[in-house]
Amino acid sequence: MSILSIELNREGARFCNFPKASRNNVTKTGFYVRGDQNVDFGMQRIRLNGNPGTCNSKIPKQWGSVITVADGGTVRNVILGVSSDGTAADINCMGSCTLKNVW
Repeated sequence: MSILSIELNREGARFCNFPKASRNNVTKTGFYVRGDQNVDFGMQRIRLNGNPGTCNSKIPKQWGSVITVADGGTVRNVILGVSSDGTAADINCMGSCTLKNVW
């Protein structure tokens, strides 16, 4: 039983090794990706320091997201950082979108 436990822990350790960010990007507004776009963020760590408790007026009934992706859009190579003020650390797909190498 202990051998199995060690193997599971190795698997978990690999999962917990986040990639190194190419740079830190702290922004007050989220990013919008159109449906015809394929956006590569180049492994930036992005933190949204918006206003807590406010809604994004462009997206009815949705909190402001770090990245909003229109139907058909693609986002790749990004690390989402959690803001200290409790604002969003998420991607909002407005339909079907593709996420590649998103942490």
